[in-house]
Amino acid sequence: MTDDRIRLIPKDEAPADLFGIYERADAALRDGQLPGPTLFGNQVRALAHHPELLAALIAVYEAFAASPTVERKLIELGVLICSRVNACDYCLQHHSPLAQASGLSAEQLRCIEQGNWSDRSELWSERERLVIAYAEQMTRAPYKITDEFFAELRCQYDDRQIVDMTMRFALCSAWNKFNDALNLDTESAFRHAYAEIMSR
Repeated sequence: MTDDRIRLIPKDEAPADLFGIYERADAALRDGQLPGPTLFGNQVRALAHHPELLAALIAVYEAFAASPTVERKLIELGVLICSRVNACDYCLQHHSPLAQASGLSAEQLRCIEQGNWSDRSELWSERERLVIAYAEQMTRAPYKITDEFFAELRCQYDDRQIVDMTMRFALCSAWNKFNDALNLDTESAFRHAYAEIMSR
């Protein structure tokens, strides 16, 4: 990557009330565990320019985590589809290890990386197929989502689940644009974990 487009604020220069957020971001993948509601290290260091915004965004993800309605594997699947459509390497490299830890196979992850999920229907359950289709349509052209597709979606997911997925995938596209506009680099732990998955 090129030089940083904005200065990333290190922990020792951040307000003291952000230290806990820095710790949670930097603990991602520690001991192979999925992180709780958090952002990733360089996102935190960028958003620390606006501490109130950073705290508010953390609160949004804490709200999702407080009463989850859709299993983590399906959320990570949708996030990866959005990120692949938007070509956001930062999010692909972060969420592929998290998706694997939540139950997606290395073959499924390679399929997403290659962008050929529509050609590999045997890899996906019906619920997964619908998440893929919804995330892709939301990212490419949400105004083209049909009532017929929504009827299919509602056969598998209730209104609360659909609302949660819709917001998660919409936020993902926003993060994709945030990361790429600021040219955020992927932290080394996630780069290495992603490279290991893709080499299998």
